[in-house]
Amino acid sequence: MPNPITVIKPNMFYEKIEQQHSFVLNVVASWCSDCTQQQENINRLVDTLDAKLAVFQLVAQKTKGAFIDQQHQDLVDELGGHGYPRTVLVIAGKVLSTDNVEVIKQQDLINLANKFNALLSA
Repeated sequence: MPNPITVIKPNMFYEKIEQQHSFVLNVVASWCSDCTQQQENINRLVDTLDAKLAVFQLVAQKTKGAFIDQQHQDLVDELGGHGYPRTVLVIAGKVLSTDNVEVIKQQDLINLANKFNALLSA
C-alpha cells in the first residue's frame, strides 16, 4: 500500500509554522523497524484525522546514529529528541503534542488521531 503522507524537509516544516498551519508531522528513520511497521498501519491515522489536518513525514536518519544534516538533527532535538517514529501535532503554527513515540499498531494510531482531533476542536 502506498504511503499517503507527503515527505518534507525541515525548511518546509518551519515555513508551515510561520504560516500558522495546522498539521501532523511523522518523524521517522529509514533504519527503524518500528517506523517500517508503523507505515503498514499509517492509513488508520490518516483516515481518522480531521480532514483539515495535512500529514507530513520527515525522514531524520537513513543510517542509525547519523542525521541527514544539522537541520534534521536540530528539528528532531526541538521536537523531543530521539525516539522513532514520533508523531507531532501542530495547530495554528504551535507545536502541541510531541510525546507520541512508537505509536505503531492500528488501534493505537486511531486513538492518537482521535486525541489530535479533540485538541484541534478544543
